[in-house]
Amino acid sequence: MTRFWPEGDPIEVVAGDGGRPLHFTWREEEHQVEEITRNWRVDTGWWAQHTWRAYFKLVTDTGLLMIIYEDLANGGWYVERMYD
Repeated sequence: MTRFWPEGDPIEVVAGDGGRPLHFTWREEEHQVEEITRNWRVDTGWWAQHTWRAYFKLVTDTGLLMIIYEDLANGGWYVERMYD
């Protein structure tokens, strides 16, 4: 099962070198990033509603598999997807 937040669910992130997330707080719980399995950037819609994001598919210290992103156009970090 997958939980999806199309508009993103806000999180607080501490990032390291190159902007890679080290740990984050989501819904008042701290999550340590154990492994980043994939990262990519999206830059689309510059002619209309611009979307510019850095995505990270990662595994937390508690075994959660998630996709989070940083909104590079407007700032802020968000959870987009969580896999069960």
